[in-house]
Amino acid sequence: MMHRIPTRFALLTLLACLAAGSASAQGLDVRGYGMIGSVTFTASDTFESVVGTDSGRLLGGGVEVGLPLGGLFVGVGGSQYKADGSRVFVTSTRVFSLGIPTRVTVSPIDVTAGWRFRQFSRRIVPYVGGGWSSYRYEETADFAAPGENVNERYSGYHVLGGVDVRLTRWLGLGGEYVWTRIPDAIGTDGASAFFGDTDLGGSSLRLKLSIGR
Repeated sequence: MMHRIPTRFALLTLLACLAAGSASAQGLDVRGYGMIGSVTFTASDTFESVVGTDSGRLLGGGVEVGLPLGGLFVGVGGSQYKADGSRVFVTSTRVFSLGIPTRVTVSPIDVTAGWRFRQFSRRIVPYVGGGWSSYRYEETADFAAPGENVNERYSGYHVLGGVDVRLTRWLGLGGEYVWTRIPDAIGTDGASAFFGDTDLGGSSLRLKLSIGR
């Protein structure tokens, strides 16, 4: 059901890591990272009816900058979820699969501010954060008539917590949990209206490989 790493995200991750390495060499606390994770959507019934599951793989990357204010940092990251499913037909009592191939793509952008607790250890650093999220939702079906496909962007917020482990001076491995709320994004028609799902957000577990200080 899931597909290969999107080329643009692989390229963005590579460029972010190269930029982070260059900035760190100049004494700035900057790091680029690549990320792989698993996301579970709040609108579980809607996703299960269209793609057969409410969870899937998340791929992405980004950049984080440590500010000269204790453990304060800011960051921006992008990721993408893709799944294949089937277009559905909704009655007043049931949702029926039409067997028409459909591709669902969710592309989040997250802008985060947070705090790293460096006083505990130089090598193992827990952190927390939160900020603004923007989700692009695309639903494309074979044989769709003009106006039937969906391509919309919605905004919300997220909170997160995680831990970084420094493997070397320039290389780190981290894990984090992210909870996102994207209210009033869906629920106006189709399966999401039938199930009463309006939140496009969810929760995700992410593994991050970073380059930089």
